[in-house]
Amino acid sequence: MSRLVCLCRVLSSSGARTNTVGTKLLAAVSSVNRITVSPLQPCGTWGLENRTFSLSVHYMKKANPKAKKQKKSKKVSDDEEEDAEVEIGAVINMDSLTEEMEQALEHMQKEFIQNVSLRPSTAAYEHLMIETPDGKYPLNQIAQVAIQGPMVIINMAISPQYIKNVDESLRENLNVNPQMAGTTLTLPVPKITKEYRHEMAERVKKIAENSKDVMRHIRSKYVKKLDSSRDMMSEDSYFEYSKKIDSKTKLYVDKITTLAAKRSKEINA
Repeated sequence: MSRLVCLCRVLSSSGARTNTVGTKLLAAVSSVNRITVSPLQPCGTWGLENRTFSLSVHYMKKANPKAKKQKKSKKVSDDEEEDAEVEIGAVINMDSLTEEMEQALEHMQKEFIQNVSLRPSTAAYEHLMIETPDGKYPLNQIAQVAIQGPMVIINMAISPQYIKNVDESLRENLNVNPQMAGTTLTLPVPKITKEYRHEMAERVKKIAENSKDVMRHIRSKYVKKLDSSRDMMSEDSYFEYSKKIDSKTKLYVDKITTLAAKRSKEINA
């Protein structure tokens, strides 16, 4: 400590010009040794008070504000993203969109079972829509359909007034020539020919295209909902959900294409 006192006295004698250097030196030495620097005589012109000064604490305080600023910025960004999700969720329900498209896909698969089959089945006839003076009805609501051997029997006893309407619908939609006897229509079970397979494949194609139109209609409905609230959301949120709707539509259109191709392959096997 005696060396330090001597050093201070030498610096003091050099005059006011070296006061600043001496102050810094004392502060650095005090920080390293963790001691309290007392006023030295005759160094009264320095005016140092009794205190402990730490350089490490000083520089740590300078570094912290930047880190805190970055952390705060990230928190604000997360909050904004969460607000955007809540905001968009009030307009577009992606779960509801998925459910509607899933139902449309299931309906197409039922259409395949009912209307596209190489085996004799009443399903191809029962759900045929019949145009009548009183409205449209599926055939199984106004008639009884059965297969007996090589013949399809359509009994119109419960609604005889619609027998001509049924006859016309069968000829137009199924390309068959039913025979009428009283309140009964009969027609042969289709033979599995190359032409029949081609007809079934065309039916698959038609059902698939109708299902794709349904998917596009669902997409259009949700896009309109999104557009109607565009001014209430950020551009990023708008484009993000537009992409989500388009992506979901493409997913289900691709499923339709895959199922239709599989069905056509089974028919032509």
